[in-house]
Amino acid sequence: MKKLMLFALLGLFLTSCSTEDDSPNIEYGLASIINSEFPAYFEPGKSYDISLTYRLPSTCHTFFGFDGGREDETSQEIFIYALTSRDLDLTDCTSEDLNLIQSGMIRNFIVSENVSEDEVFIFKLWTGTDSADNPIFETIEIPVGEPDITPAG
Repeated sequence: MKKLMLFALLGLFLTSCSTEDDSPNIEYGLASIINSEFPAYFEPGKSYDISLTYRLPSTCHTFFGFDGGREDETSQEIFIYALTSRDLDLTDCTSEDLNLIQSGMIRNFIVSENVSEDEVFIFKLWTGTDSADNPIFETIEIPVGEPDITPAG
């Protein structure tokens, strides 16, 4: 009787599975970062909001968020990407729309209290790819501590 019940449950399980994929057909990609607003310098122990403007590839793309990070824990070089998603079932896409340029914010970028005032954070913002499909980054350097300003004159 137990074997019969096991085969019945197994048969029910196998027939209830569908081979059709009803999940969304989504592709993930990147949007070019075209503008940024950073402070002139960072102070140790403080947090900052960083404003970034990006251009979506087409009207079928949706902003998904910002991502990035350092190559290793000791590096002050930080890579930033604007992520997108696109429903591949949408076909009426255009890249000629003013709404493709949008802004977002990285909130609470925290500068550790342990950072010395002679360090520099190097931000690498993904702006696109070259003809060989290599990534292109805009580099922005932000010093820690108020920079010395020599009066003109």
